Amino acid sequence: MPLALLLALAAPATPPATPLSGGLFSASQLRQRCLSSVAADASYCFAYITGVHDTVRAYEAWLTLREFCVPRHVPQGDLRRAFMAYLADHPGDLAGEAASVVVVSLKIAYPCLVETKPRTP
Repeated sequence: MPLALLLALAAPATPPATPLSGGLFSASQLRQRCLSSVAADASYCFAYITGVHDTVRAYEAWLTLREFCVPRHVPQGDLRRAFMAYLADHPGDLAGEAASVVVVSLKIAYPCLVETKPRTP
């Protein structure tokens, strides 16, 4: 296989945008990947959002707290839709750090219901 073809296959499908300070990935950059019709970009979108979800869930288990309450076995497409819907309603957050915006979008889409105990007289 020619070297040029190998390099083309190894290159990211979407050209990288300017990262946030510290090299962080922006919500806008993630949104671009999520909207792309290129399979590698779509896979990146799903993997990134699912990775943030799984990381926060592990962190929650360690600290015994809850950031969001996504039902078990939720499809990755639902997590992506939550992120995309949040950005549609909050376009000012496009400049934010992608992982933080994913967490906020999941907190809004999947809030934890607080059980209230009846007051005793």
